[in-house]
Amino acid sequence: MDKFPRDKQNELLIMLYNVFPDYLTEEQFNKAINMFGSDINFMTNVWYLYSHGLIEQAVTFYSDDGYSFNKAKLKITRDGIDFIRNDGGLKAILNITTIKIHDDTIEKLTEIINKSQLSEAEKKTFVGKLKELPADATKHLVFELLSKGLSHVPDAFQIISSYIHS
Repeated sequence: MDKFPRDKQNELLIMLYNVFPDYLTEEQFNKAINMFGSDINFMTNVWYLYSHGLIEQAVTFYSDDGYSFNKAKLKITRDGIDFIRNDGGLKAILNITTIKIHDDTIEKLTEIINKSQLSEAEKKTFVGKLKELPADATKHLVFELLSKGLSHVPDAFQIISSYIHS
């Protein structure tokens, strides 16, 4: 038997998810232990899931005496819930970064284009089309540029070109 069976870990997390915010009943708790084959395998996996922040600390290991288990602390965490839901959870929503495009941004892009090795006619076309882009297209363009990184200048000009020519 695998010491860290992913399917059993997932099953335990789902059990904890389903009873949250309550605790496992005695019957559910015994079923969870039996899933892992032994008390020590169960404790090892509970500790492992705790170390990844998916459940609360329910096991305490002692250097001489082995370990102790507090069944009342066996609960899924918010990260455990988000892991089971597999949607990024509220953390994904709360960590959204908003990028506001200011006139300075367009001016900086214009400077980059004007400092490029493009011909003067190409520079004029790029700058003119850039200033005509709607706000949403400009936001998406800036996001793409940030993602690619301006250190890859040829890639950046391909992105700008694709927006201007579309």
